[in-house]
Amino acid sequence: MQQSQRNHETRKLVIAVFGRDRPGIVARVSGLLARMGCNIEDASQTLLHGRFAGMFVVRSMKTLAQDHLQQRLEKNFQEQELIFWTSPVEDETMPMASVATAPFVITTTGPDQVGLVAGITEILAQFEVNITDLRANVKTEDASQWVMIYEVDVPERIDRKQFRQALYTRAETLGQQLSLQHRDIFEAVHRV
Repeated sequence: MQQSQRNHETRKLVIAVFGRDRPGIVARVSGLLARMGCNIEDASQTLLHGRFAGMFVVRSMKTLAQDHLQQRLEKNFQEQELIFWTSPVEDETMPMASVATAPFVITTTGPDQVGLVAGITEILAQFEVNITDLRANVKTEDASQWVMIYEVDVPERIDRKQFRQALYTRAETLGQQLSLQHRDIFEAVHRV
């Protein structure tokens, strides 16, 4: 990382954490951040093959040196072999391009293969559909079946019929069964 960026002082940072999973990672990271005067504004974490992957957006009430925060995190978690990455959140005043979207859930089921994710996400990119969450290797009774669940925001302005047709055609070429549902319907059907 460039020296000028490492010494960047800010009030808002993104922190990524990676390492072998074990109980207490979120508790220890959030506790250290609280002791440093950082408020967690957003967070997400998942497990990938026994590895913890977490993202935190934090804000400090005072100017925060990015390199100081990085060093404190690394020092406090040395014995747990966690890797930390920090980056300032730049220019919060820039407005995001506002595009009306609708939330959908896409599920594919079929045999695992090289290019499965690339094949589906290529169609999503063509229609400027944003992936907000992605889960793979969802367990089923049939171990030969691979389930992928994509939560996406579909722009209102696109031709939904063309989008749906492109998805189903791609799924067929990949040997996958595909389901496309509005998120509200998906959640109602899959409610435990």
